[in-house]
Amino acid sequence: MGSKEQRLQERLRKDDKQALKEVYLTYKGDFWAFFTSRNIPEIDLDDIYHESVVAMYQNFVLKQLKLEKASLKSYLIAIGKNKVLTKYKEGKRITFMESVSEVSKEVEEIEFDLGPEGQKLQLAKAYKQMGDKCRELLKLFYYRGFSIKEIVVETGYKDENTVKSYKSRCLKKLKETIKMYHG
Repeated sequence: MGSKEQRLQERLRKDDKQALKEVYLTYKGDFWAFFTSRNIPEIDLDDIYHESVVAMYQNFVLKQLKLEKASLKSYLIAIGKNKVLTKYKEGKRITFMESVSEVSKEVEEIEFDLGPEGQKLQLAKAYKQMGDKCRELLKLFYYRGFSIKEIVVETGYKDENTVKSYKSRCLKKLKETIKMYHG
């Protein structure tokens, strides 16, 4: 891995939006070539690429990721593979971006000046600050697509009303955390 890529990784860890743009533009062609050769529909590929770049960026900013053996390109493609598997798993078409959109609808009364990317990043930061139980419940419902009934079975909550109530409290806490970021 060259020093140019190491510098780019360092800039990503520092939340450099220009570095994010560079990654987005630099690797899009290779990403598309890899997945179109595997018969992933182009209509889905834009979303998958976008989701993969956002996930990669969040890993650098929030987790301070340091790639030592993999290149940015191979790391991005690996994330893309996971997104594809998730998207097409058992015929479900649930993706992280759709989950973000659903949660965003729940917090739509909050006005953001950051645009869609900033909203997702703020949502991810707020989500990370939540307790383990709230994160798990929201992950099961929004990301994995579980029904309320399936969550009761998976987690052992008393009943569906308990899950609905807890989900509502978790979303309220998420909203409040996001509002703290925006005064």
